[in-house]
Amino acid sequence: MSEIHIHNLFPVPVMRVENFLGEDEIQATVDAIKSSPSMLNSQNELLSHTEVMRSDANEHYRNIGEKAQDYLRDFGFLLFGENLGWHIKEMWMNMLANGGHQSMHTHANSFISGVVYLTDSHESAKTVFHNTMGTRAYVFSNSHAESAITPYNADRWVASDMQCGDLLLFPSYMLHAVPRNEGRERISIAMNALPERLKSWDYEVSFQS
Repeated sequence: MSEIHIHNLFPVPVMRVENFLGEDEIQATVDAIKSSPSMLNSQNELLSHTEVMRSDANEHYRNIGEKAQDYLRDFGFLLFGENLGWHIKEMWMNMLANGGHQSMHTHANSFISGVVYLTDSHESAKTVFHNTMGTRAYVFSNSHAESAITPYNADRWVASDMQCGDLLLFPSYMLHAVPRNEGRERISIAMNALPERLKSWDYEVSFQS
């Protein structure tokens, strides 16, 4: 019988870091940052955000930034094939009330984005990643009751394993959203990171913190 080999061609990495923050760190971070000025989301009044700040803006963001360095380096190696220095250029807290949702979006002007979960998420409000939409090619699908969903034909992936204290890292270009929250308030911190520089043959691009 002939041997069969399946190659995962050009996969997209997503990193989960379990127990990134401890219980004491989580509570202190929520208490400190949740009291800072916030604004309602432009598309959903049940979602609010604190102001966008640098990672050294306060001790809690600074702690998260320092703890994330090794994971950003390792995740960056998967994207660029080199252990680069990374800096988190911005962080903010998201507070999603019962009934709220976060529309599909990407994060501009960054290469790695992350979410630190400060509460457990209700099953209805897990982060959902969507496959690329709006290509210029015709699209045919085979989606019905008898068809199976595989890593190669799925149009979305749900980060169902994330728990309070976990960190999720993903390429910033990935489309993602949070469906309608049917549970209690969902709190998380979002971040965007840039490498120190990218080099290709005869040119180099640097990113300043």
